[in-house]
Amino acid sequence: MIDLASDLKNSGTEGTGGTTVDLCGSELPLPQDSTGNSGNHLHPVENANDPLALEEPDIERPGFKTFDHGFILQGRKHPPGLYYHSWLKPRSNSQPEPMDDWVCTPIYADAITSNEQGEGFGLLLRFVNPYGQWQEWAAPLHLLKGSAEELRGELLNLGVRIDPKNRHLLTAWMMASYPEERIIAAHCTGWYEDSFVLPHRTIGGGKIRFQSEHAAHNDFVSAGTLNGWRTAVASLCSGNPMLILAVSTGFTGPLLKRAKQQETGGAGIHLIGDSSQGKTTALQAAGSIWGPPRFVRTWRATSNGLEATSAALNDTLLILDEISECDPREIGAIVYSLANGVGKQRAARTGGSRPTARWRIMALSSGERSLAAHMVEGGKRIKAGQEVRLLDVPATKRKYGLFDDLRGFQDARALADSLKQATNDNFGQAGPEFLKAMISDERDLPERYAKACQNRQLRGTDGIENRTASVFALIGLAGELATDYGITGWEEGAAIEAVILGFEQWREFRGQGQTEDRQILQSISDFIARNGDSRFSPLEAQHISIRDRAGYWRDKDEGRIFIFNPPGLREAASGFDISRILDALESASWIADRDHGKRSKKTKIDGASKNMYWIDLKEGGAQ
Repeated sequence: MIDLASDLKNSGTEGTGGTTVDLCGSELPLPQDSTGNSGNHLHPVENANDPLALEEPDIERPGFKTFDHGFILQGRKHPPGLYYHSWLKPRSNSQPEPMDDWVCTPIYADAITSNEQGEGFGLLLRFVNPYGQWQEWAAPLHLLKGSAEELRGELLNLGVRIDPKNRHLLTAWMMASYPEERIIAAHCTGWYEDSFVLPHRTIGGGKIRFQSEHAAHNDFVSAGTLNGWRTAVASLCSGNPMLILAVSTGFTGPLLKRAKQQETGGAGIHLIGDSSQGKTTALQAAGSIWGPPRFVRTWRATSNGLEATSAALNDTLLILDEISECDPREIGAIVYSLANGVGKQRAARTGGSRPTARWRIMALSSGERSLAAHMVEGGKRIKAGQEVRLLDVPATKRKYGLFDDLRGFQDARALADSLKQATNDNFGQAGPEFLKAMISDERDLPERYAKACQNRQLRGTDGIENRTASVFALIGLAGELATDYGITGWEEGAAIEAVILGFEQWREFRGQGQTEDRQILQSISDFIARNGDSRFSPLEAQHISIRDRAGYWRDKDEGRIFIFNPPGLREAASGFDISRILDALESASWIADRDHGKRSKKTKIDGASKNMYWIDLKEGGAQ
C-alpha cells in the first residue's frame, strides 16, 4: 500500500528536461524560441534507438519524478511520464519491494503563481501532448478542491494522459510541488505595467502568465505573416475611409490604458447600413488584427455572456455583428455595461460577493438599423449615455456600398471576397506587433492623445459631441500609430481623415441638440400627427365632445397652435417629467404664448381659467 501521508513529505518533482517525447518512448528535440521558451512545432523523430535513452536512472523513494523519455528500471522498460516511486510494505519480515506507479504523461510544475494581492494561487504547469508538443497552463489551485475533476478534464482536453487508477496521485503531486520560481498570475488579458498578457503569450517580458480555469480558451491565435496581412488586408483599406475607420478601431483597445489612461470602460463604433454592402467585411478586416475569423462574434448573446467575453478580451477588441439579433429589451443595459467596463455584482454560494468582472475594451458593431431604432422595437427609448457609448455611423452610402475605391477589382463583391480570403489566411499578426512597437515607443502617448483631441475638425458644440469627438480622436491616434510603426502601410494622415469623416457622419445622423430634447420634440410632433382631430378641437368650439381630450387648437396667420392640457402634454412625451418637457419646448422655441414668468397660459375652458400649454410646431423642429 502507498502511504502518501508520510511519503509525500518534502518530496518534489525532478526530471531530465530538454526534450519532447512521443508516447512510445521516442525522443524528440524540444524547440526553443528567442526567449528560451519551448515552442509548439512538430519535429521528426530523432535518436529513436539511442541506448542512452534507456539508461537506468537514480530514484529516491518515496517521491515523484518526471521522465521525458522511456527508461529501464530493475530490468523493466517504462514509458515516459510522471511517476510516484515508493515501497510496498511487507506483510512479514521480508524486505519491502519498490513500487513505481505511472501517473500521467510528462508534466512539470515550473512556478508558483498568484495575483498582485497574494491571492488566486496556482501552478504553472508544463506538459507534453500526444504530438510531442510542449504546452503551458497556469492552473488555479482551487481546481483541486473536491475530486479535482475539473482540473483533470482540462489536462485531458490538452492531451495529457492520466492513469485512472492513479488520478489521486496527480493531485498529490501538485500539492507537494513547491517550485522556486514565482510569477504573477494575470486573470485577464491586457496591460500589467509594461507587459501585455495574452492567453498563451506575454509581450514585453516580465514574470507574468495568463491564468484561467479553461486552459484551451484562446482567441488570440495567428496564421500567415505580418507582411501578408499588410499586403492582402491593410493595403486594400487605402482609399476606403470606412475600412480604415474599422481597422483603426481594432488597434484602439491598448490605447485606452496607455494613452487615455482609463482604468475601466471603453466605447464602440456601430456601422449602420443596408445588408450585403460590406459591413461584415469591415468587421472581419478589423478582427484579423487579433485573431481568426471567429474573432467576429454576433449580438446573439446574453448580457452575462458578453460580460465574460469582454473580460476575456480586455484591452483589445470586441466585435459584434448584426445588432438585430440582440434582444431589444436588453440591449440598452448591455451597451451601458460594455462601455462602463464593470459587470454585475453577484453573490457567492457562501453568502459573500464574487469578484466583479472589469475590463477596458473597444467595440465594433454592425447592423441594418441604429441602436435607437432597435431599442424602440422593445418599447425602450435611447438615453444620451447609451447614444454616446455606441456611436452610430452610417457606413454604406459610399460610392460602392461601404467602399470608395475598388483597388483594381471588378466590383465591390470581388473586393469583399478578396478581403475575406485574406483574413482567413493572415490573422493575429498585426496586434502583437503593434503592442511590441508601443512598448518600445518612448514618446508621451497621453500627450499625443491630448493633441489629437485638439483637432479643429474633431470639436463638438455640446458635451455629448465633445465626448464623442474624443473617442474618434483616440481611434485616429491608434490608426496613425499603426502606420508609424510600419504595420498598415497607409499614408500618413489617412486614419485621421477617416475618423473625421466618421465623426461628421455620426453628427449628421444624430442631429443637433441634446438627445432628450430631440426625443421630447419628436414625441410631441408624433402625438399630434397620430391624434389630431381625435384628441383636439377648436378652442372657440368647446361644446364639441372629445373623448380623452388632450387639448384644443387655434389657427393663426402663422399656423396652427396646439393648446395642451397638462395630462395631454405628459402623455405626448411620456417618460419625462413636465419640467423637462417644458425645458425642451422652450429651448426649441415651441412655446407660442405664456403668462409673465411662466411657461403656461391661463385659458378659459368651460367658463373656468386653467393653465394650458400653447405650442407651435412651426417655430422649431424635431431635428
